[in-house]
Amino acid sequence: MNLLQIALNEHKQDLEFFKMTDKGLLLTKILELYPVKAEYVRAILDSHKIDEDGSIKATELLEFFKTLYVDDALRNDDTININKLRSEVEAFELQIKNNDNRIKISDLALLLPQKERLFLKFISFCRKQITSVEFFELLLKYATDKSGKISQDQIYRMVKDFADEIGAPEDHCSDCVRYILALFNADDDSTLDMFDFPRLFNIEGNFLKKLKPHGRFSAVDFDNIIKHYDRDANGTIDAGGELMALIADVLEYADIRVNGELLFEMVDAALELCEKTNLQKLGSEDLKVILTQLPKQRMG
Repeated sequence: MNLLQIALNEHKQDLEFFKMTDKGLLLTKILELYPVKAEYVRAILDSHKIDEDGSIKATELLEFFKTLYVDDALRNDDTININKLRSEVEAFELQIKNNDNRIKISDLALLLPQKERLFLKFISFCRKQITSVEFFELLLKYATDKSGKISQDQIYRMVKDFADEIGAPEDHCSDCVRYILALFNADDDSTLDMFDFPRLFNIEGNFLKKLKPHGRFSAVDFDNIIKHYDRDANGTIDAGGELMALIADVLEYADIRVNGELLFEMVDAALELCEKTNLQKLGSEDLKVILTQLPKQRMG
């Protein structure tokens, strides 16, 4: 399934019906207390309190919004009655603290303003766990120039594809891109490099490290590696997202940190080591060459 199609089944409930559900009422109350800004989302994502299914405890979500909203209000000299707000929140917390109420972050999108709704839906989609192969296939689909960075225009195209899939207006895409760059672009250069871009996504851990943290890989290990990165199950690793994911994991396994441009160069170097072209596929013998010689070539 195309990654951009995963979100299609995310929100089929009608907004008014959702508000009548227990979770809808819970969310509505939280947002009455603290109007949520899209900029708050990054703090929630960085908290590591979101489960793999994209949900968070209602008490933890409330605590985030309380802290962020009050800090924001004080910083901007907004007039708020802190004591009244605190008493109302404490009464509300008593209602939910003894229940294991979990809220999907994506459900917040139903209650946000339209322009911020697209951003939160997009972030929710990105937080679904994906394999490293899926991530690099997505990167290659949009970062076609092999610069190692994804530009503002390329991010816009990715967001627009997502908006088209869920039926969101295109005129909301620019704001979504602006939020993404504001939250994830460390260099403030209107691009996302290979250190910024992965932070958008929930990518599985390095398979090589899981398979064998130390020691040499066995013949059985090589078979398992081929199976893991061979997403189309043709028995080989294709020179595309599959190979790029493998190379990235090999370099990380060897504690070698490279930027996006160098990663593309290392993919080409791997093909040269195996005497392959971009049209050819790599088998187990090629895999042995990559695992043993590529890190040495980079360090050398």
